[in-house]
Amino acid sequence: MTVLTRTPQNTNPLQATKFLLTFDRISTVTYFCQTVNLPGVTLGEVDRVTPFLDMYSPGTKLQYDPLDVSFIIDEGLNSWRNLYDWFISIADPDGFEGRDHSPEIQTNKKLSDATLTILNNLNNPILKIEFINCFPLSMSDIQFDTKLDANHIVTCRATFRYQSYKYLTV
Repeated sequence: MTVLTRTPQNTNPLQATKFLLTFDRISTVTYFCQTVNLPGVTLGEVDRVTPFLDMYSPGTKLQYDPLDVSFIIDEGLNSWRNLYDWFISIADPDGFEGRDHSPEIQTNKKLSDATLTILNNLNNPILKIEFINCFPLSMSDIQFDTKLDANHIVTCRATFRYQSYKYLTV
């Protein structure tokens, strides 16, 4: 192996600020998104016990870590309200009437696809991660505090589960 064959074609490091996150269901989060993770993946293992040594083989089921998002709350609380309305469409605390039960509504309102677009240093898309059938698990509280100055930006964190994700080269 020579030095020429070991050197990658692109030596630019990935920048943590070069991304876009879009949800089909909550479009306001796209503009206000502050942080998002590319969730980890775990492949289980099969333990084969023998009298002398435990041996391991690759498992057959992937486990995806949750998708965690942090976003700015706009002055009208629209980004927060869109996410809260999604929660209510799944589990309305006032009863079953507020929940969406029809099959076409379940697919359209309870689940949403999301796309994390990763950009290069020139802000051109280089990879898209598609999250299939996302739904919200949790949303953090919003802290109001009179001790903070007017320049303090209020944010919210949300956690989502999804069926799976795949990447697409752009």
